[in-house]
Amino acid sequence: MAIRLKDVAQHLQLSVSTVSAALQNREDISEATRIRVVEAVEQLGYHPNSLARGLITRKTFVLGVIVPDLSRSFFAEVLKGIDSITSPAGYNLLVCNTEENAKREKEILNMLLSNQVDGVLLASAHDPNDADWRTRLARLAVPLVLIDRRLAAMTFVGGDDEAIGFEATRHLFEQGYRRIAHIAGPKTISTAVGRLKGYRRALKATGLKAREDYVIESNYHDESGGYDAMRKLLGFSPRPDAVFAASDPNAIGALQAALEAGLRLPQDIGLIGVGNHRYGRYLRVPLSTVDQQRSTIGHSAANLLLSLIEKEQFRPRSILVPPKLVIRDSSNRAELGRSRTPRTAAAQNGNRRMR
Repeated sequence: MAIRLKDVAQHLQLSVSTVSAALQNREDISEATRIRVVEAVEQLGYHPNSLARGLITRKTFVLGVIVPDLSRSFFAEVLKGIDSITSPAGYNLLVCNTEENAKREKEILNMLLSNQVDGVLLASAHDPNDADWRTRLARLAVPLVLIDRRLAAMTFVGGDDEAIGFEATRHLFEQGYRRIAHIAGPKTISTAVGRLKGYRRALKATGLKAREDYVIESNYHDESGGYDAMRKLLGFSPRPDAVFAASDPNAIGALQAALEAGLRLPQDIGLIGVGNHRYGRYLRVPLSTVDQQRSTIGHSAANLLLSLIEKEQFRPRSILVPPKLVIRDSSNRAELGRSRTPRTAAAQNGNRRMR
């Protein structure tokens, strides 16, 4: 027979309410009693009945997480960050994948709500201008935190995409590039919209000419999108001397196209992506990128959702996690110049000795 809470109480000669309170870490229970209860639970093999627990607390201790593509390393790292906060707090995650399908997202949300999750974390596949969907989300009976992709007037945690676009483009300018192009994501995805806005703001701030033909929309998270976009850019006259790609997969495809065209990086063309994929440093030319601080996004989103659940505060707020530049060989002209100077001096000294 399964061990019941009543059995644990009888074993310890305590009341059922005292044992329950100890398992909930209530402040009115002494540390000594809590330790006794925990040791007895482990000894007897007691497993709390989640249904009974829910009747008492009016919670299921389950959180829904909806993401557009679990195969992307970004969402995998965000999920690890979320779990590191929610698991110690006693919550389980029900993770769902929409495959960037807005209709499927609606179906999944309905399923989660019918299972009475305590809260939802959502990276939406919907167009950010979809007012009906925003209204639907605003009327949810449970707390909701958007992650990575913003919708107007909704609680949100994610990277500062405009700052990402601005810092990446400014970095290329500071490395001496002056014809900077952008491989952008779809206009229906808020992260891509923000990065494009930051790119344009940086061009204006640095006094560079903005050319609309230098902005090419691509398959956002696919190497082939970056490859095709770079080949098109290289056909322009004059061709760009640097490219800011809205994602690392796009940048990796762009890198391949540039190398096939016989270009040297960073001498002939500079390149920077977004995402800090772990394999970026191991490419033939290590890829410069912008780190979105994925784990920090997960931590912040989870903490915010738990605070909303506990305090029942539904006032919208946004947390923007600042980006970090990761500069590698694909755009680092300055380092290339410094590394050449000692070698040139040494060669000159050697020539003098030979004479």
